[in-house]
Amino acid sequence: MPAKRRRSSTSEHPSIQILKRTRTRHPDDYIDGLSDELLIHILQLLPLETLVQCQRLSRRFYTLACDSQIWKNLYYTRFVLPRALRIPGIRNAPRDDALNFSSRRSLWLGENALVNPVDGKKTNWKGQYKLRHNWSIGACEIQEIHVAGRPTVPSMQVKLAEKVVVTADEEEGLRAWDLKDKKLIAKYALQECLVPTCLAVDERHSGSGLGIALGYMDGGWGVWRLDTKQKKFVLAYEHPKSSNGRLGAVAYAYPYILTITDSQRLSLYTFSNEQDPALSYADPLPTPRHLASLRSHTSWPPLSLSLRPSSSYLIASITYTLPVYPQGYSVGIQELHLSPLTGTITSSRLATALPQGFTSLSSPTSRSPGGPTSSSIEYHSAPPTSLSYAHPYILTTHSDNTLSLHLCTSTASSLSLSPATRLWGHTASVVAAQITPRGKAVSVASGAHAANSGTHPDNAHEQPKSARRESYGGELRIWDLEGSQTRRQRERSVQVGSPGSGKRWVGFDEEVVVVLEEEGGLVLTVHDFT
Repeated sequence: MPAKRRRSSTSEHPSIQILKRTRTRHPDDYIDGLSDELLIHILQLLPLETLVQCQRLSRRFYTLACDSQIWKNLYYTRFVLPRALRIPGIRNAPRDDALNFSSRRSLWLGENALVNPVDGKKTNWKGQYKLRHNWSIGACEIQEIHVAGRPTVPSMQVKLAEKVVVTADEEEGLRAWDLKDKKLIAKYALQECLVPTCLAVDERHSGSGLGIALGYMDGGWGVWRLDTKQKKFVLAYEHPKSSNGRLGAVAYAYPYILTITDSQRLSLYTFSNEQDPALSYADPLPTPRHLASLRSHTSWPPLSLSLRPSSSYLIASITYTLPVYPQGYSVGIQELHLSPLTGTITSSRLATALPQGFTSLSSPTSRSPGGPTSSSIEYHSAPPTSLSYAHPYILTTHSDNTLSLHLCTSTASSLSLSPATRLWGHTASVVAAQITPRGKAVSVASGAHAANSGTHPDNAHEQPKSARRESYGGELRIWDLEGSQTRRQRERSVQVGSPGSGKRWVGFDEEVVVVLEEEGGLVLTVHDFT
C-alpha cells in the first residue's frame, strides 16, 4: 500500500488573503472630522424634523442625535416653558436662569420628578418627549382586555394605579390586570352575598404594594393589599355589614377610610392605634377606630370623596351634586379638618357654586362669595352623569354633550368655588371623566357621531387632522385645563370603541388611558401613548 502523501501548506488552491478596505474620506466631508461635542451643539440648533432624519445617517449620528441634553432642551422648550410664561409677570420680566433648561434655578413646574428622579435612574428625555408629543396629537396604540362575558349589575368597579387596573364585581371578585402584558396577575374571590358598589386605591405606599378598599351593597367594606411582586391579594381587614345601607363611595389613604352611604351618612375610620401611632403599613391591620359620623341632607349623587392627609391635620372632602330651584343642578363641596391624633373635627367648611341670592332645594348654609348674579348663570336641567374631584379642580359631565369645570380655592380661613366653565367639543352624551391636580383631564362619550367638530386649540398646528377622526362608536377627548379660567382650553380627540358600545368608566395615568366599554361583555380598552 503506497504511503499517503503528506499534506503540505502549499496546495494547488492557495487560500485567498482578504484585505480590509481602507476607509477613505471624501475630500468635501468636513463633518466626519468634527468632535462629538461640536456636533451635539450643531444638532441642538436643528429643527425637530431634521434632527430625526439625522438619526438615519449613521450609527454615530444616531447616538449623537439621541443625546439626553438635546431632548431635554426640546422637552423644556415645548412642554415646560409655555406654562412658565403663563405665570403672571414672567412674560414681560427680563429672562434669567429660571427660564433656562440647563440652569439649576430653572422652573420645571411640577416636572422635578423627571429632573431629579427619586429612584436614581436617568430620565429618558427622548422617550418623555415622544410620550408628551403623542398625547398632544392623540396618537396611541389600542389594545383590549376582556374582563367579563356579560355586563354586571351594579356596574363593575374599576381603578387604575401604578400600571395596574383593579376590577371588582360580584361574579369574578377582586382582580388585578397588568397593563404591560395585558394579563391577569391576581384574583381574590368574594363571598357570594357580597356585591361591590365602590372602590378606592391607595398608591402612596406603592413600593410595598397597593392598598385596596372595597365597599358593598350591604354597607360593609373590606381592605386588601395587592402585592405586585408576589402577584396576590392579601385580605387585611373586613368590616361587617351595616344597617345604614349601601355604600355609594369610599376613599382610602392609609390609615384613614372615608365612606358614604346612599342615605348620605358619612363615616370616617382610622387603623392607627393610639397605643401604637407608628403602626407600619405592612403590619396586619387592627380593628379600625370610628373617628366621626355625619349625616348630610345635601350630598346628592354623583359625588366624590377625598382624603388629603398631612403632618398637622387631615382634610376629608366630599364633593356632591346640589339641586337648585328652579334652575337645575350645581355642585358643592364640604371640607372637614380633623386632628390626626385624636380624630376630633377642628373645623368644617362648606362652599357651593351658587350665585348670591340663590338657594338650593336643601337650603345650604353658605355660598361662595363674590359669585355672579343669578341671571348670568345657566344650570343643567338634569343631574351630572359623573363627577371627578382632584384638588383644586372639580369636573362634571353632562348628557347635553358638555362638561363643567369648577376651581376650588381652599385657604386657612376660607373655602370657595368658582362659577362653572362650560367645556364644549363632544358630539354625544358625556358619560365619564377624570381630572388630575394639574388640570389634565380625559372624558369619554357614547355613540358619538363625529369627532372633528367643537373646540379647537389656540394654535392650529397643535391639533393635526389625524387627531380629529370620526368616531361612530364613541369619543375620547384629552383636555389641558390648567389655567382655563383665564384662557381658552385645549383639547384633543381620539377614536374609542366600536359602534354601539357603551362607556362606563375612564381612567388614565402618564402613559395610558383605560376605558371600560360594554360590547356584549365588558372590555377594558387600553390606549397606550408610549
